[in-house]
Amino acid sequence: MLSKRKHRWYFVAMSPNILIRNVPDELHATLTRRAKAEGQSLQEYVTGVLSASADRMTNAEIRARLDEHLASMPPTSLTSEDIVGFIREGRDREDQW
Repeated sequence: MLSKRKHRWYFVAMSPNILIRNVPDELHATLTRRAKAEGQSLQEYVTGVLSASADRMTNAEIRARLDEHLASMPPTSLTSEDIVGFIREGRDREDQW
């Protein structure tokens, strides 16, 4: 095994590992049950759960992206009152249908 570690390809081919300690018994049982129901190993199931979580943007990431987008837009002379007025007009038009 040590001879493999000397080769660069060994490190490239290995995926990173995560060790989670002190998992409560009830949580472990729930995850195991769900993995079995999905026809997956516990490792596959937990990797999927983590992947789905990582794919969702956090509120801070959403806010940063929004701030970046707004900063790239030209300034506007609209006031909050103007915007509220436009929204009310749109709702009034919807009520007419």
